[in-house]
Amino acid sequence: MEQDDFNVSSESVIRNAIQEMILANELKPGDKLPSEHTLADEYKVKRIVVRNAFVQLEKMGLIDSRQGVGRFIKERRPVIGLDMSGRRSFSDKMNEQGVPYESRVVFAGYAADEEQEKYREVIGAGGDTAIYKVARLRIVNHVPCAIHMSYIREDVVPRIDGERDRLSSMFDYYRENGIVNLRSMDTEVHAAFPTLAEQRHLECQELVPLIVYESRTMDEDTGRIIEQTRILYRSDLFRHSLGSVN
Repeated sequence: MEQDDFNVSSESVIRNAIQEMILANELKPGDKLPSEHTLADEYKVKRIVVRNAFVQLEKMGLIDSRQGVGRFIKERRPVIGLDMSGRRSFSDKMNEQGVPYESRVVFAGYAADEEQEKYREVIGAGGDTAIYKVARLRIVNHVPCAIHMSYIREDVVPRIDGERDRLSSMFDYYRENGIVNLRSMDTEVHAAFPTLAEQRHLECQELVPLIVYESRTMDEDTGRIIEQTRILYRSDLFRHSLGSVN
């Protein structure tokens, strides 16, 4: 596509200009933004265009709106280091960093029918093998920051049903059941935007990007794939380091 064919809306121009000033630290947390009227005059557009740009920036988690006061650059939350290359649990990694951390089970039971079919194939389970789904909400520094879903073959941990209070860390649960040599493999990473349900869990709006990690977990003692993992991280709260992924 020729560059001349690439049209950018006035709303995007204003939004991008503010984003660049935030990245360059020209606009700092707590700084007040110019009014809609001021920016409309500067860019020679209608106020609704500026308002739409502000709405998008709010949905991206970059600015706050205060009724009757104005709009301000949002305070930045602490960024959490996340190394995906090891064999340790998420809980262990957070504890090592000394940050307040909680893992809350939000679902534990059999996966939905369409998930049963999908993940039975992904982890190479037989047609009669049921798939459990365990979803945990990761809360770091008192902020919901990740949803961690494990799709597990029933024949590996047949007693998992009804043990919700022991599932906040699947690594710990596996160890308690004698599964200790685990290896992540076939890791894939992509970006997505949160669904309504994910927005509610993560307390974010629809334009806050999520980093999605998907991988399979092997029990090296048996050579079996026991779990497919899908983790949704709020990209504004994590600093990612993939390292050398097994």
